[in-house]
Amino acid sequence: MIRITTIFLCVLLAAAAFGRYRAEVSVRELREDIQEIETSQVEELRSIQMLRAEIAYLENPDRLAKVAGTKTDLRPSESAQLVNAREFATLLGDSDYAAEEDAPAPDGDVILHALAMAQVADAQ
Repeated sequence: MIRITTIFLCVLLAAAAFGRYRAEVSVRELREDIQEIETSQVEELRSIQMLRAEIAYLENPDRLAKVAGTKTDLRPSESAQLVNAREFATLLGDSDYAAEEDAPAPDGDVILHALAMAQVADAQ
């Protein structure tokens, strides 16, 4: 009887030791995974900071004005180029709107149609 109990306790002790070993290995692997993830997170945060700095540089109004001055022929709009809602409606051919004195500003659809027509005219 004592031999069976001793053998059983030895097997139980071996199983407990093996279980503890597996748990320690598992914890060690998980800690390594966590360390890799944290390292990756730090690298991604640095990358995000670099991209934000690049965006800030690229969107800098002074730099954009300089690029626009060297690459394009753009100038600020002159007052003669600007029109009010009534003049805009007249340009679109809406003579009824242009004749009304207290006419409200044209809705967004008129402007969208005008832009679409301008794009079609430019494409041709």
